[in-house]
Formats: sequence, C-alpha cells, structure tokens
Amino acid sequence: MTPERSVAWLGREKERRALDFCLQHIDKIIETVEAMDETVYSFSKGSTEFKKKSEKVLDKEREADRIQEKIINELSKGRYLPLSREKIIRLSITAEHIADNARAAAVKLTYLNPRNIDEDIRDGLSQLSHFSSESVKILKEAYTLLLKDEDIEATINKTEEVEKMEEKIDYFRANELIPRIVNWADEFHRPGTTIHLIQTEENIEEVSDQVENTADAIREIALGSM
Repeated sequence: MTPERSVAWLGREKERRALDFCLQHIDKIIETVEAMDETVYSFSKGSTEFKKKSEKVLDKEREADRIQEKIINELSKGRYLPLSREKIIRLSITAEHIADNARAAAVKLTYLNPRNIDEDIRDGLSQLSHFSSESVKILKEAYTLLLKDEDIEATINKTEEVEKMEEKIDYFRANELIPRIVNWADEFHRPGTTIHLIQTEENIEEVSDQVENTADAIREIALGSM
C-alpha cells in the first residue's frame, strides 16, 4: 500500500496542520448555517428582527472564508504529496460552498416582506432551513470520524446518513414546499416577490446539496485510505 493510499498521510505533521484548519472551517460553516436557520425562522414568524439576524450570517461566512484562506496558504508552503494536497483543497473549497449559499439565502431573504407571503410557505422555508442545518451537523460528525478518529468505516456510514438527509430534503421540496409556492404564485401574482422567494429557497436547498458534495469528498478520502 502506498503512502497516498494509507490513512497514515492524515497524521503527517504538515497535513495535520491543514486538516486541523479543515476542522475549524467546518465548525465555522456550522455557525454560518445555524445563523441562516435562525434568520429564516425569524422570517417565518414575521419578526422584524430577521434582517438584523441576517448580518450574523454574513459575519460567520466571512470568518469561514478567512479560515479557508488559511488552508490554502498552509498548502502552498513546503512539500505536500500532490494527491493529499488535491484532496484537502477539494474538501475545503466544496465545504466553502455551503457557507456561500447560506449567506446568499440570508441576503435574498432581506428583500422579502414576510407579511406578503403565506404563513405555510414561510413555515416550509423554515423547515427546509432546519433540515439543511441538521445535515451540516451530520457532516461535521463525518469530519471528526475521519480527521480525528481516523475511523474509516464509521466515516463512510456517516456520509451515507448525509445522503439520506438529502433524500428527505428533496422529497419535502418536491411534495410540500414547491407546490405551496406554485399555488401561492398563481393566486397572488407577485412576480418580483416570487422570483426572490424561489431564489432564496434554491439557496437554502443548495446548502444541503453542497453538504452532500462535501460528504462525497470526505468519502473519497476515506475510501482511498482503505
């Protein structure tokens, strides 16, 4: 077994520093998504505080971005095996897309007036956001199992949980949320609001899509270490 196929590369000092940054990165991404979830929940209840809460999402996303820059800077120093560098870069960039979409959802939400949108749609957005928040927490468990515990089998099992959550989210969107939005849009004829609403919903859903993509990157590292 070559060093690149062995889990041992996870423990080498240089890779360890970069991977420690990856763990910090996912922690900050969780904070970003949780802030998004709080914002969407506040919006769903018609609170005027949701715009203020959205500012926290932006702050957390910027913090996540700074950690991602540290990962890239660390990988640019000295000698890394090409494959380990490639895997860590892919992991960090894909994970950053989670925070990017959480930020985008929060920003777009500020252009909407909750009083102009039916309560059942607002509740649906909040449920979708909650699902996305739960999925990123499962992803963090996969990070820990691989990068701290180096438990390959448990890591793969955890990434499968991420996939199951994504399936749950897809079902909810297709059978619950999207039909509500379509019916509401047909009835109230608010094209501008509808466009922003759909774009916000898509960004919230994309959070979970990028969680799944990041889980795929984790699984790739785990499988390559068997």
